[in-house]
Amino acid sequence: MRSPILFVIALLLIPVAALAQTKAAASKYVGYTYSGVRPETLLPNGVKHLGGGLVGDFDANPVYGISRVTKGTTTMLWLEVSTGRDVTGITGWRVLDALTFPALRATQHLAYAVDPAIGCMRNGKELTDDTVMIGQVFRKLGVYKPEKVWTANLKTGKFESSSVAGLKCTYSEP
Repeated sequence: MRSPILFVIALLLIPVAALAQTKAAASKYVGYTYSGVRPETLLPNGVKHLGGGLVGDFDANPVYGISRVTKGTTTMLWLEVSTGRDVTGITGWRVLDALTFPALRATQHLAYAVDPAIGCMRNGKELTDDTVMIGQVFRKLGVYKPEKVWTANLKTGKFESSSVAGLKCTYSEP
């Protein structure tokens, strides 16, 4: 009788342990600073920077951004704040928060709400540039189905989980 109960408890704890590992993996990047880079640059910490975009007020000082980065098979999104600017643009960034995705399924697609190939509306209103999603693309149907959604809260410097309720997204190949 004990074995089935322990087995059920273990099954319930596995997702919690995985989430804790993911949060721990993400937290080691919070506070990391680096110079402005071009996409496909390998940062000094071994993370490959794949590019990103600005969110919020582009003319503000500081400026906020969301970057997509990878290390090994782990994909991450970093919410960042600029640490410097000159005539060439942003000269440095500091990571405020991170979302990690240890192993994306082949069918999953990480997207920004302003992705030109994906158009999303929540209850008839377009999503803002501070929204990121993970979901599946159904090319033949022209649909993107979000599985999880986050919004970058620039006041707290954190990604906040958001509901997929009311989201309708289309997909058009670039």
